[in-house]
Amino acid sequence: MNGRVTVAVVLPTYNERENVKPVVEKLSATGVAPLEILFVDDGSPDGTADEITAVAREHGYVHLLERGGKKGLGTAYLDGFRYARDAFHPDVFVQMDADLQHPPDRVKALVEAVRGDADVAIGSRYIPGGSLEGLDRRRKTISWGANWLARNVLGLRVHDATTGFKALNAKAIDTLLQVKLYSTGFIYQVESLYVFKQNRLRMVEVPIVFELREKGSSKMGGGEVGEYFKSVLEMRFRDYRLPQSKD
Repeated sequence: MNGRVTVAVVLPTYNERENVKPVVEKLSATGVAPLEILFVDDGSPDGTADEITAVAREHGYVHLLERGGKKGLGTAYLDGFRYARDAFHPDVFVQMDADLQHPPDRVKALVEAVRGDADVAIGSRYIPGGSLEGLDRRRKTISWGANWLARNVLGLRVHDATTGFKALNAKAIDTLLQVKLYSTGFIYQVESLYVFKQNRLRMVEVPIVFELREKGSSKMGGGEVGEYFKSVLEMRFRDYRLPQSKD
């Protein structure tokens, strides 16, 4: 096993001031320890970074990486993974949203799956025990269609390719940081899984219940939905394999 027995949770933020303290409290209550929580903030005008700094004064395991402007969800995760790898040397990395739509109480199950025989554990809404709560029919249809496209165009053998809630081991992180990724936004969720598929990493799904955010507003816009379909089709023809995977 690489690194120390430490879990690093990476949470990109943009205008999530109200959710910072609640998500830290809920993660702290999971029983996963030792734990390092890294927020990656893209210059939130609502004072998110100030709130993270204040919470970090109370909790030494809370950290802030400021990027100064909106550079995209995918690059936020990659920058966060790189920072966490170098600073904390964890054996498991967790990526999740800061808005509490991803249930913190499922972090432990994801971590246990990776510490078992999985390289990547996916928090899945579409396997028994998982569900989407509170979404209207339109958003559920978009989510279903996006996952259908990922499975059928890219051959991903997972039920929930678009979820942002995952745990990854050091091998998966090193793979992501070595390949060239083309996505910066939401499509990163699918592109990263396609990278893992091409490099023969083992992926498993763990059920989660996804709920609507209580505070703040969604960052998902109609433009990203249209871009998603175009990006999946382009992705199909890319080779993300590292040299050892081409043998």
